[in-house]
Amino acid sequence: MKKLMIISSISFVFMLTFSACNKTKSNTNRLDGGEWTIKVLTVDGVSEDELPSWNVSECDAYEASCLSEWKNEEGGVSKFIWQFREKGQKFEISNQSETSGEHSQDEAVIQCQNFSGVYEVTEHKKKTMKFESSTTLANTGKKVVIELEKK
Repeated sequence: MKKLMIISSISFVFMLTFSACNKTKSNTNRLDGGEWTIKVLTVDGVSEDELPSWNVSECDAYEASCLSEWKNEEGGVSKFIWQFREKGQKFEISNQSETSGEHSQDEAVIQCQNFSGVYEVTEHKKKTMKFESSTTLANTGKKVVIELEKK
């Protein structure tokens, strides 16, 4: 009986660990490898004037982070790294580009930088996702919402 309880306990811990890894992997697999349109980008309910799109590279869920592009309507591009963590419940964005003096490029870099931070994953479906944060670099203490849709 004791052996059965020990085996059951070990199996339960393994299942929890495996399902946590699977949730992170599942979220990563849904996001990676495609074009995503930002449908909503708000700060305290006020929408951004220009909504970017993301070109998300394929990524291994077990890598530390994944590299992708934040693009604006004028053709400016900023590189950013992203990752799901904490069992797929958190999503992090971190700008990796610098301004160059070219207007459209600088706009993309500044916008990506302003919205870099750690987000709560509030919706994660096959073709849509929603993230919320109050700790982005330029909007600490304000509610930021990003809603994505796969192209």
